[in-house]
Amino acid sequence: MSRGNRKKKRRSIIRPGAGGAILRFLIGVVLLIAVCGFFYLFILQGTVNITLPIQDGSASAEPTAQVTAAPTAVPTIEPTAAATAAPSPEPTATPIPPEEMAQAAQLPDGLIGLPELPDARVKLGLKELNLFDAAGQSVIIVRGYAFIEGQDAAQSQGYILLTDPTSGATLNVYPVSPRTEDADLSFDETAGANLDQAFFRMSIDVSGLPDGYYIVCMALENGGRTAWNYFDDSMYHFRVDHGLVMLFE
Repeated sequence: MSRGNRKKKRRSIIRPGAGGAILRFLIGVVLLIAVCGFFYLFILQGTVNITLPIQDGSASAEPTAQVTAAPTAVPTIEPTAAATAAPSPEPTATPIPPEEMAQAAQLPDGLIGLPELPDARVKLGLKELNLFDAAGQSVIIVRGYAFIEGQDAAQSQGYILLTDPTSGATLNVYPVSPRTEDADLSFDETAGANLDQAFFRMSIDVSGLPDGYYIVCMALENGGRTAWNYFDDSMYHFRVDHGLVMLFE
């Protein structure tokens, strides 16, 4: 066998161009593995959120901007001020009529030389002592009762005395008129007769009194005899200071 024949028998089994095909095959395998890995890691594991554009049959649909309606203007309602009620006028005090004012009197003869000490037989009570200081008036309102025990109250004449508590001097005297309609207490029959006549109410103008302290006492004259007593144990009932009258509390 000649040498030329031996060379023919050693011809390579690899066909020409097979190397490029193998290379392309290996590259395809790598790409396939990469795509499978990508699919597993991102698609199946849910880590990639891919939004695909919506396409119609002819062309890609461009996203259309949503038309926003213009906001409707809401009218502003201004609060209406509530009507303010007109303030009620301050009540005006009604002055005490002059005819209801007690008039100071001269000291009656029976009251001249009153006993120095109060008489326990004179039973009395002070039910009201108020100051009316309005309408240009300063008036002490005195309401109460007084009678001499065991005697007829209808035969007694009562007097309110304004006395200086320091000296005991009687400063003013006001005769008392009975007010039977004010009788609201019951007394024992042995206390006296006609005791509804023992009740009184009077208004004393004290605006002209000089400055000082005053105590209110009661004197009774019956059958030519006179007795007096204090209403209570107050040191004084009111005072006047520079024309200002103040009640003792």
